[in-house]
Amino acid sequence: MNKNNLNLSIRRFTPQKRSAVAEVISSLLLVVITVVGAVILTTFLDESFVTGGLAATGGTDTSLKTVRLLAYDTRDGVGLLNYTGLDNQFSADQVLCRSGNVAGCSLANNTRPSGNGTEFMIIQIENRSVNSIHLKNIYLDKVNHFWDNSISSTFDPTAPDSNSGDYPKDGMFSILPPGQTTAPYVQNQSNEIVGGETVDLLIKLDSTNPDIELSKTIRVQLNVGTNTLQDFLIQSGGAQ
Repeated sequence: MNKNNLNLSIRRFTPQKRSAVAEVISSLLLVVITVVGAVILTTFLDESFVTGGLAATGGTDTSLKTVRLLAYDTRDGVGLLNYTGLDNQFSADQVLCRSGNVAGCSLANNTRPSGNGTEFMIIQIENRSVNSIHLKNIYLDKVNHFWDNSISSTFDPTAPDSNSGDYPKDGMFSILPPGQTTAPYVQNQSNEIVGGETVDLLIKLDSTNPDIELSKTIRVQLNVGTNTLQDFLIQSGGAQ
């Protein structure tokens, strides 16, 4: 092969080599993009779950992470979330009583569990926003519980009934400062939760829906005045 033919062959094969190199680079870029995307997705999903397996769900509204679920106590036992006297009386029936299907739990009765009333659950949340929120409603599996604006400033879980405002009425809730270790306990006189504040939500179950079986997942939705509800999952009969 003469020199001219050799040069011609080199010119013919050089573009192919460049094309092969370009294909390798493109493949590497696709791999890098895939890995970066996976890392971003994993980070996003990790931030959507609260420590201890408490899940938070929602769409793209920026208010979705306004509220963080810190703890809950839905046991069918005594001393819920370390509040002495805050007891669910019927520990042997394997339900959280509200409908009257269990003996000793009467319908539309605002007395505490030892007086045959509906039982309690308590949830601890944190307002992660710098702004105040006003908690209007709590939905438990779509059953609405309202803030009880008739409560007194003192929370007494041993009071015979809720007519004096010592704890919320059936199907309602009150807001407590956390970390109270001895009675008398305090109940907030407003449903405002200021930015950065942590509170305990004391819920007295409604008296018209079926009893809640233990070890069942409960969907908790908080209405804090935005277009999107704050959405969490907890387990009945448990504490975290």
